[in-house]
Amino acid sequence: MNLSLQYIGKILEQPDWSFPTHQHEHFSEFIFVTKGEGVVTIAGERYAVQEGDLLVYNKGVIHEEYSCQSNPLATFYCGIAHPGLETLIPLDCCPVLKTKENKEALHSLFYLLYEEAQQKREQFQEAVRHLLTALVIWVNRLSKDNSTMSTERDAESLAIRIKEYLDIHYLRHLTLQDIANEFHMNPYYISHVFHRKYNNSPINYILNRRMGEAKQMLVSTKLKISAIAQLLGYENANYFTILFTRLMNESPSQFRKRELRERVNL
Repeated sequence: MNLSLQYIGKILEQPDWSFPTHQHEHFSEFIFVTKGEGVVTIAGERYAVQEGDLLVYNKGVIHEEYSCQSNPLATFYCGIAHPGLETLIPLDCCPVLKTKENKEALHSLFYLLYEEAQQKREQFQEAVRHLLTALVIWVNRLSKDNSTMSTERDAESLAIRIKEYLDIHYLRHLTLQDIANEFHMNPYYISHVFHRKYNNSPINYILNRRMGEAKQMLVSTKLKISAIAQLLGYENANYFTILFTRLMNESPSQFRKRELRERVNL
């Protein structure tokens, strides 16, 4: 392969770091996420990225990057010229590659490439050439491994599946991490795609779902408020009442009394 390194660098956990829309006309770019989370847009598609992800920007592809302020990105990045090769990964391949068990090996490759380029020791050009060739080979393998995952990353489909899961398990006291573990994705991405479709966070959706069931039981049964709280997974009826009042702007007893004035249960 006829490859040449154009540049290589690092970004070190800067909360406000971003790089607005741009493209590279004559070379491609790799970005390897070593820490943190962020959101990137590549060829008009939006992706949440996390530690271990390898981003591939084929030459000419428009992209932009934004770091997550609460868990800022740290990355290696490099530009690669590849005359004779039109692209480094197929155009129909997802440009965000999950390195999984290969994460440490890729991290080592980027680290060695950075050190050789920075220190410029004897025969560093030869070392850079071999490391770059190895890196591109790894990327090619990963692109094939990831080729079946593009539909899984469809954000709308994922948001729908998350909602279906929450509708089944809303009585469990789930955390965002619990939900992320269920879908084998990071919490930032789970929250991002769910909010984009439903304009709500997964945790708020669960709370509102429980309050909806509480309202239904308050007007359709004669159960005590403490019993309804128990059925919804709240051992402490006072906490349930406080939560209901905060979310619904009236207490459970006020809601029941108001609704039953205008309702006839047969």
